[in-house]
Amino acid sequence: MNRLVRAELMKLRTVRSLLWVTLGMVALVCISVISVVASSGVIENAGDDRSVARIASIAVVFSLILGIIVMGAEGTHGTITQTFLVAPVRERVVAAKAVVGVALGVALGVFAEALTLLVAVPGASLSVHNARYVLVGVLIACAAAGALGVGFGALYHRQGPAIVVALLWLLIAESVLAIGLHDKVRYLPGHVFAATVAGTRGSSSSDLVGAWSGAAGAALYAVGFLAAGTALLSRRDV
Repeated sequence: MNRLVRAELMKLRTVRSLLWVTLGMVALVCISVISVVASSGVIENAGDDRSVARIASIAVVFSLILGIIVMGAEGTHGTITQTFLVAPVRERVVAAKAVVGVALGVALGVFAEALTLLVAVPGASLSVHNARYVLVGVLIACAAAGALGVGFGALYHRQGPAIVVALLWLLIAESVLAIGLHDKVRYLPGHVFAATVAGTRGSSSSDLVGAWSGAAGAALYAVGFLAAGTALLSRRDV
């Protein structure tokens, strides 16, 4: 397993996907924090601290995309055949990619939080103590999103369609489904991850469960997509 994980990390170092994903996240986080600090000025209460800290949750989306790339890029470029020739047990390959997805997700989360604090603390006096649950939730959500992305990439076997479908679901589909599902929309993936980074112990609104329930739900979604992706990949010709 250690060799497979090292091999996956080496693959990422030889392509520019990781660089572009990281740069995209950095740009969005910096722009968002600067705009909030410039418009609102000094943070006045704990709620403001949590709101600013939630900007770091941008990393969750990029962790999902990076997880999809870790799995789906090999299907897109046809290198998955060589990978399975070297490591024929596909479950181990997916497990190694999931480990890498989790690690990269946490790394992106830490980086996003560091950027948020670096920019926001001097300009708006962000309190880390007040935002601590948000910061922890972001790391949990990023880890789960990275693993979920690997499973989702395994389902589609191509990074392009998987990324498009994932973004369409998050940006459009859940909002449309909310019309019919009402308060049950809180159990859909996007809302579960949103609850994880909300930083509130209990249910913060009718649309979100509590943060810890969200973290558990995010982990379950990650495991579920990994299991489904592994099962499909094990039965698919490459």
